[in-house]
Amino acid sequence: MIKRLLSIIISFILIITITSCSGKGCDLLILNWGDYISDEVVSKFEEEFDVKVKVSTTDTNEQMYSNIRNKTAMYDLVVPSDYMIDQMHKDDLLLKLDYSKMSNYKDDIFVKELNSLMNSETCKDYKDYYVPYFWGSLGIMYNKRVKGVEEAVLKNGFDVFFKQDLLPKGSKIGMYNSSKDAIACAELYLGYSLNTKDKKELDECIDLLRNTDFYMWGSDDLKLAVSQGKLDVALVYSGDFFDTYYADKEAEEESEDDNTKNYSIYAPRSHNNVFFDSLVIPNTCTNYDLALEFINFMLDYDNSYDNASFIGYCPTLQSVYDDMLNDEENADILEIDAYNPALIINEENSWPEVYAYLGSEIYSYIEKKFTTVLFR
Repeated sequence: MIKRLLSIIISFILIITITSCSGKGCDLLILNWGDYISDEVVSKFEEEFDVKVKVSTTDTNEQMYSNIRNKTAMYDLVVPSDYMIDQMHKDDLLLKLDYSKMSNYKDDIFVKELNSLMNSETCKDYKDYYVPYFWGSLGIMYNKRVKGVEEAVLKNGFDVFFKQDLLPKGSKIGMYNSSKDAIACAELYLGYSLNTKDKKELDECIDLLRNTDFYMWGSDDLKLAVSQGKLDVALVYSGDFFDTYYADKEAEEESEDDNTKNYSIYAPRSHNNVFFDSLVIPNTCTNYDLALEFINFMLDYDNSYDNASFIGYCPTLQSVYDDMLNDEENADILEIDAYNPALIINEENSWPEVYAYLGSEIYSYIEKKFTTVLFR
């Protein structure tokens, strides 16, 4: 009886702790990717709710997971990708969202193609734990300065990474140094599912990567290397490209150089990854109601539009998405197919895949094998 009473008291204290600070004088701690939210939109939220928002950044989904698992800080919101939401949910690191407290949330507000992915077998188990933030796809960023590179990429897609003679002689190729992304590229080339757990197929992907010479292994530096002409081709996410594109556009206003004409991106449609990053509330949250207010705030049309315009990624709200596609100021962006992941989903005979969490056993197997690629 005493133990039961003690348990009830502790649970009550935890509930009070989570919900006690939801307004004036509170801090909201967000763990996000770098350059992934508009400072002006954040300031608007701070002013409206009389709170302080503190944004920390990280480079990988895995580091996000580690920070929440180890309670590095009492984060109120995190912005992981689809498969990491799946993993966090399975490991009881997320709090279920109370949609009744978010007046801007409706089931039909998201881009219809994205909504179909959210309701797929891969994603349905954790549907009540996130709200989509931005979405995109894998792509091939390429150097337009070298004759023949663009033609080869557009004709052959992901094959250029492993049949390098399809590219002009001497082409410099970059590959992600993360296991998930590099293996995904090999799976796309070999025709395997991006969520395969077949160890024979995974071993074939590892062998392919180990036996292919890449000029550079990297992460965020790949996009810069292509834009600066140091690489001719690199695997990137569509958002990586648009980060660079927008930065160069801004720099163009201060000089006469237009570096954006020197590179582009191609997102193959027949088989590709379509990802979505989302706002979730981790179990480290101490300001649950305020976290919900922030998500609701980001679902407002004006705030979503301003944020998408600043970041450059493809918005998830159908209303914002439609207006940005019809905005003449975005004409140069819209000519680049990779901005619009719905094209992949709508392509006849396409195979769009969302990454799934494959389990700790497969993850450990992949990581161990991948070290033989990086340290051969």
